[in-house]
Amino acid sequence: MFSSRFFKWLIIEIIAVVGIGAYVLIDSHDVYQWWVGDTHFVQSSDTCDLHVSACDVTLKDGSMLSLEIIPKEIPLMKPLKFKVTSTVDLPSLEIKLFATNMNMGLHTIKLNQTAQGVYEGEGMLPTCVVGNMIWQANVILNQTAQSQGAIFTFKTDK
Repeated sequence: MFSSRFFKWLIIEIIAVVGIGAYVLIDSHDVYQWWVGDTHFVQSSDTCDLHVSACDVTLKDGSMLSLEIIPKEIPLMKPLKFKVTSTVDLPSLEIKLFATNMNMGLHTIKLNQTAQGVYEGEGMLPTCVVGNMIWQANVILNQTAQSQGAIFTFKTDK
């Protein structure tokens, strides 16, 4: 009744429909997070002040990471340059930036590699009438087998 050719085409169609459905329904970032697990964060030193100089941390795997924000006064509503230097070589990094003492939104800053171990990107911080905002910058290194990160904290005025 049905030929073997019919079943071959039926199997190919089923595989195609499942493939297209998986492509549409599954977010690759979620699959990656499931694969590597949680991000392992290291906190920068409390004595480090991004208004004065770059801050350095040593990640759990022993690699070094440094964050610098230019200009040093970190003005609000003006373009800021975020520069990360790392001993880990990746095509890109990202910074998740948010205020800790008031909801000012989550700002994701994509950093692109400009030199060996140097990543740069631009962003802007919103202004707040209250002032004295405490910001947290989470630098996230999404590697093949693990996800590592560093937490940097800094203050801004009105």
